[in-house]
Amino acid sequence: MNHELWFTPRKNKIQINGTIIYKDLSEKIIEKLNDNLSVSEIIRWIREKTQYHFREEYGYDPQVGSLNNSAGRWNELIATTILSKIILNVNQQLENSFYVVTFQLPKSRLKNKNNHQLSSQILNLFHPSSFNKGQLLEQISQFKDQIFMPSPDYIIAVIPQKFIPSIQPLLQHQAENPDNLEIYQFLESKLKPNNIKAIISLKTSNRSDRRYQPLFEAAMLKAISYTLHQNWKYYMVSSELSSADNTIFETAIAPHGLVLGKNLKLVDGTYNFTQKEDLLKFVKEAIND
Repeated sequence: MNHELWFTPRKNKIQINGTIIYKDLSEKIIEKLNDNLSVSEIIRWIREKTQYHFREEYGYDPQVGSLNNSAGRWNELIATTILSKIILNVNQQLENSFYVVTFQLPKSRLKNKNNHQLSSQILNLFHPSSFNKGQLLEQISQFKDQIFMPSPDYIIAVIPQKFIPSIQPLLQHQAENPDNLEIYQFLESKLKPNNIKAIISLKTSNRSDRRYQPLFEAAMLKAISYTLHQNWKYYMVSSELSSADNTIFETAIAPHGLVLGKNLKLVDGTYNFTQKEDLLKFVKEAIND
């Protein structure tokens, strides 16, 4: 294990390479997850290892802000590992009645004029022909180039049987190496709207302003789901939720509900995950709705 790769000198600061650290410690992290240690305990352990080797290398402590940013990334990677392992186990119990997959999406970016990709990465999961007249996405076709929003953190989808041989090893690889987009890349342009079961936002920051990004994301996705006559569920997941978070996420109305005069929920469920088992109930709810 080369601890020198954990850090990169930059102008006026030392960058903590959180993803490299996670990969180097991944075997131990999975052991700790299997021992049912809490997420906060595991992140604290990674922080301590990082601080120790940083001090050993540079003679002083890393900046708290850099450590906090890395902790947010470790939280994401742990969540990806946990979700992947849970869904692998769930699929074994389903006896091939259908196959569930979870995956991350790439960050949203402005549409490149030289290709067919849309700015919203979730819409790129659907084949471009799906937006044609008479097709499943016709109702949002005229707006597809005007839809801008952050990519949700995770999708839970039910996939066609023909994709299972390709997806199974990718899901296993994702559980062991969570920093990849292989499943998204495989499924791009292959899904239909009814394949999507749930959309997940992972909250990794306690800053109050950070709760409004996923709410905007939820508002856009719920409006798209309603327009397409789908029942996409939107969930908030966090290893630490404040009382304000719970109040807002549990009671916020979907903006299109105001237009329709209906009290439509914006967020379908809020889950606080501290251990592996905490997400099992959430996954079962998401795929059974």
